Amino acid sequence: MAVRPWVVTLALAALLIVDRAVTVPSGKLISSRMPICENMAEPPNCPQTPNLICGTDGLTYNNECQLCSARIKTKKDIQIIKDGTC
Repeated sequence: MAVRPWVVTLALAALLIVDRAVTVPSGKLISSRMPICENMAEPPNCPQTPNLICGTDGLTYNNECQLCSARIKTKKDIQIIKDGTC
């Protein structure tokens, strides 16, 4: 059974999407992950529950929802570098 070219293309595209590396303000290349709001169109009403995360913009957000809100308002591709402060 031969592997069809579109299957190979789809598999490579999935790897490129999942394995992202981002340069942060310090100039380091790091792996990041997408927040859950990747496809939201409007800023959500965010709870104030603290669950600190560090964004690729070098800012610490109170929680993932607030990072999502910043993504939508600034129209920047802010991703999550790590849990906790930057």
